[in-house]
Amino acid sequence: MRTLLITLSGARPEILKLCPTEQGKFEGIGGAVLTTSVLAVVSMTFALNSALGVSLFLAIPASLVWGLAIMSLDRWLVSTMQADGPRRWRVALPRILMAVLLGLVISTPLVLQIFKSEIDAQIVQIKQQRANEFSTRQNTGSVAQEVTRLRKETTALQNVITSEGDVPLDPAKDPKVVSLTADRDAQQVQTRKLYDEWQCQLYGGKTCPRKGNGPLAQASKSNYEKAKSRVDLLNRQIEERKSELTATDASSKKERLAQATQALPKTQELLDAAVRRQSDLQNAFDAENRTTDGLLIRLQALNEVSGEDTTLRSTHLLLFLLFLLIECLPVAVKLMQKPGNYERILNLAAKQEFRDARDSYSSQFGSHPPAAGSAPQQKIHDDSASIWDIWEEPDPLRATRRTQAPAEPSKTAHLTDPQAPDNDHYSVEEDMLRTMQGTRVFHRSDSTGPVSERHGKIELFPDDDD
Repeated sequence: MRTLLITLSGARPEILKLCPTEQGKFEGIGGAVLTTSVLAVVSMTFALNSALGVSLFLAIPASLVWGLAIMSLDRWLVSTMQADGPRRWRVALPRILMAVLLGLVISTPLVLQIFKSEIDAQIVQIKQQRANEFSTRQNTGSVAQEVTRLRKETTALQNVITSEGDVPLDPAKDPKVVSLTADRDAQQVQTRKLYDEWQCQLYGGKTCPRKGNGPLAQASKSNYEKAKSRVDLLNRQIEERKSELTATDASSKKERLAQATQALPKTQELLDAAVRRQSDLQNAFDAENRTTDGLLIRLQALNEVSGEDTTLRSTHLLLFLLFLLIECLPVAVKLMQKPGNYERILNLAAKQEFRDARDSYSSQFGSHPPAAGSAPQQKIHDDSASIWDIWEEPDPLRATRRTQAPAEPSKTAHLTDPQAPDNDHYSVEEDMLRTMQGTRVFHRSDSTGPVSERHGKIELFPDDDD
C-alpha cells in the first residue's frame, strides 16, 4: 500500500529511499490523490445512474475509467509543482484553477445525491407548473380557437339536419355571409379613399394644387360612384343570404337542410383533424414532461429548494465547499509543505544528470583530440574528427585571397585609414591576426599538457559549481 501511495504522489522511489523521514509526507500526498479518485468514481456513478439512467453494470466501468483519468491528472498536478522557489504560487496558479474546475465537476453529483428526496419533491412541482402553463397555451392558442369554432359550426349544422331545416342557420357563421362581409369591408375602405380624393380635387389640398370641378374631379367622382355601387351590391347580397338562412317557408327549409347535409361531413373532418393535432401536442408534452429527470432539471430543483429554505441553502453551500476542498486537497497539500531533504536531493540528482549528459556529449563531439596518443585518445580522435574537419577546412575564397600578395600600404597612410586600399574589404590588422598561431589549450590526460579532472576526456564546458 505504501508503494502505491508513493507512486501516486509522483515521487522518485530511488531518491526517496535516501531520505526515509520524507516517506510519510509523500504517502500523505498519495493518499490525497487516491481519495479524490475514489470520490470521482462515486460521483460519476451517481451522475450516470440518476441523470442519464444508465444501469449500474455500465455506469461502474465508465466511472472507473473516469476515476483513473482524475487520478492521472492529480498525480501530474502534484508531481509538476515545485515545493520551493519564490515564484511557486505564480507557477501553481493554472494548476490550482484546474483543480478547482475538477472539484466543481466532481462535487456537484455528490451534492445532488445527498439532497435527492428534496429534489424529487421539487421536480414534481416543476412538472405540474409546466403542465399548467402548457394547458393554458392549449386553450388560448390558435389550435384551440380553431377547434372551438369548428365545434360550434358542427353543432349548428347538426341542429339544422335534426330539425329538417326548421332551425335557421346563424348568418354570422355562414361561410358565404362571412366571405361577402369581408369583400364588403375591403370595398368600403377603397370607397372612402376615392371619396377623399374627389373632395381634394374639388376643394384643394396638399396633393391637389388645382381645385375646382374640372376633368380630374369628374374622373375621381366617377371612380367613387363605381366603388359605392359595388358596396351597395355586396350589402344586398348579404341581406339576401341572411333572408335565405332565416326564412321559414318550405323551400327555404329544404334548401337549408340540403346545405347542412352537404357541409357537415367537411366540417366534421376539419374538426377531427384539429382535435388530433391538439391531442398530439398534448401527448408529446406529457411524454417529455414525464421522462424529464435529467441533470438540468435536478440542478434547477436544487436551486429553487435552496432559495426557498435558508437552512437548506446553508447546508448545500457547506457540503459543496467540503467536497470542493477534498477535490483540491492534493494541490493544497503540495503547496502547504515546505521543501525538505527529498527536494534538496532531487535538485542534486538533476544537476548530476546534467553533468553526466554534458560529459557524454563532450566526449563525443566537444574537443579536438591530440595528434598522437594511446588507443583511447585515438578513439576520441575518430569520434570527433568530423567536427574538427569542419573547423579546419580552409575557405576556398580566403585561400585564394591569401595567395595574392597584398599591396604595400602607403607610408603616409594610417593602418586604418579609410582611404587606404581595403584588400578586398580586409584591413591589415585582420590579415595580421589571421597569421597568428592559435592559443587554444586542450586539456588532455597525457603528460604533454594540462591534465583534466575527467581523465581520458576532453572538457568542453567548465563545471559551474567546481
